[in-house]
Amino acid sequence: MAVRKNLINSEELKSILHKKNIIILDSRWFLNKPNKGLEDFKKSHIPNAIFFDIDKNSNKKKKLPHMFPEKLQFENFLNKNGITQNNLIIIYDQEGFFSSSRVWFMLKYFGFDNTKILEKGFEGWLKNGYPTSNLVKKVTRVKNKISENKELIKDKKFISKNLKNNDLLILDARSKNRFLGKEKETRPNLYSGNIPGSINVPYTSLSKNGEFLNYEDLKKIFNKKMLSKKKNIICTCGSGITACNIILALEILGFKNYKLYDGSWAEWGKK
Repeated sequence: MAVRKNLINSEELKSILHKKNIIILDSRWFLNKPNKGLEDFKKSHIPNAIFFDIDKNSNKKKKLPHMFPEKLQFENFLNKNGITQNNLIIIYDQEGFFSSSRVWFMLKYFGFDNTKILEKGFEGWLKNGYPTSNLVKKVTRVKNKISENKELIKDKKFISKNLKNNDLLILDARSKNRFLGKEKETRPNLYSGNIPGSINVPYTSLSKNGEFLNYEDLKKIFNKKMLSKKKNIICTCGSGITACNIILALEILGFKNYKLYDGSWAEWGKK
């Protein structure tokens, strides 16, 4: 049940697709292909879905890729798309668990808890032969007044200051070879390697065939890392996207002491 609270499958979504309080966010995002998500959305998407552009809905004042948006910016997105905290928000990406967890965490940061991620993503929806559309949903503008939980995000200064603190645990969602510096980083002007003392938990190890692992299997992964609910757990990755898959896993396991290093290796690894 802990897992299902945050997830929904295609069959379940199809059965509630007609309900008025449902908001569906298409969060398809492709590394180094900033326009592909929107292009794919325009061709075909789940009926009544709204496109959530991770790059567009980011803080442009910061010289790092897709950093968390400011509160007013996110509020404007919600308002113009008719999204309130009364809605059940379903998020999907292309495969299930790549960028959808980022949007899930973003909503959580701004006080939206009635959210679920679609297992197997758009690919799974298509494989089931369920309906798609290329029409843009007509929405009624609303007025939100949202809050933000600033404690959920930590910056480079905080991590540098606490790096030798035994209460700090850093989990890195990148692939093993990137973490170990055996594989070149996908972005230019970055060193290879990892934050000193960090532990590798590849985001791909948390799901299989587009479905998140069950509670017991997740528990085995994190027990190996000797996690403690008393520690400050910092989640990082290449640029703050896939780290949110670790956060989702921790949430499912009952942890509340997680934080996101939003700058991630795009900031820490700068030459």
